[in-house]
Amino acid sequence: MKEFSVSDARQDLPSLIELSGKEPVMISKHGKPQAVLISVEQYEVFVDALEELEDIAAAEAALRDPGPSIPWEKVKKELGLA
Repeated sequence: MKEFSVSDARQDLPSLIELSGKEPVMISKHGKPQAVLISVEQYEVFVDALEELEDIAAAEAALRDPGPSIPWEKVKKELGLA
């Protein structure tokens, strides 16, 4: 990952946007990482992966829940699927 200072990034933002289509670009301020510029496609991959992990965690939590369950046939009937 290439790193650029905020001032360099400000001066050459169009080039950094183009570069972010190939690889993430680190933006630093006073030598400390502050942000990462990534392509929209890579962002969407990350968001999809995060949503998948959240769904898995929710499913695992539901399986661990000792509370009463609702029979599938009753759920289908209430939703008008039966």
